[in-house]
Amino acid sequence: MSTDSHSSTPTGSAPSRRWFGPALLLALVVTPVVILIVSNPDTVTLAWAGYEWEAPGWLVYSATFVAGAVGGKLFGWLWRSWRRRRRHLADQRDVARRVAGNQGG
Repeated sequence: MSTDSHSSTPTGSAPSRRWFGPALLLALVVTPVVILIVSNPDTVTLAWAGYEWEAPGWLVYSATFVAGAVGGKLFGWLWRSWRRRRRHLADQRDVARRVAGNQGG
């Protein structure tokens, strides 16, 4: 009996590095935001629709970043849904045309 241990990756294959690109992009986006938040600890005045209030700068900048990220995801989801719906309707029209074309004969 041998006591050889089997590795989870076959010999000669490198581990997947698919995480590197997204991690680099995340670091390039988050780093300036963190620097902005940390460098502005003062209180800021917000004015909107005739109302004014004060809030810590880090809270305003963090909320703005999160709202932008959520808004971007929502827009992307809506865009993909709209395009998928248009493609589905176009496919249905094509099927209906083919069926109508075969019935004339």
